[in-house]
Amino acid sequence: MHKHPTIAEDLHILRERLVEKIPGHFGMRHIISAFFGALFFGFSFMLNGLLFQVGLALQPWNLIVITISSLTLISAEIYYVGYTRVPEPHKRPFGQFWLKRITTYYLISLFVSFLLLSTYGITLMVGTPSNVLKLLIAISFPAGVGAAAADLLGKY
Repeated sequence: MHKHPTIAEDLHILRERLVEKIPGHFGMRHIISAFFGALFFGFSFMLNGLLFQVGLALQPWNLIVITISSLTLISAEIYYVGYTRVPEPHKRPFGQFWLKRITTYYLISLFVSFLLLSTYGITLMVGTPSNVLKLLIAISFPAGVGAAAADLLGKY
């Protein structure tokens, strides 16, 4: 038989989420929020003509620096906006909290970047797979920041 929560339990949950803003467990709502954040930020940068000129001129070391910068900035958002609100960090290790989010946010940013480039036919215009990769990584930076910001700032 399913036990229904009591009013006291409901109030405790509301206090945690609305007043203390304790991060809940990572789920589909987080993913959807991150997707729309990535879409909003990625779209804002994608139609900027300068991004194409700069993006297509990127060298391999630029792509590595952009990727490392993206992962570092997203990690900082995860820690400072989300994890610092965990009430008992010893019961909820940062590695678990971080790994689920960094993987999801970065994969969403890559997916959204590719989706935007494909939707507008840019993948066909730039010719080679290496040019597509350059633009994909260039757009994934703001899209990744947007994914993390939309989810973390919206919740906490």
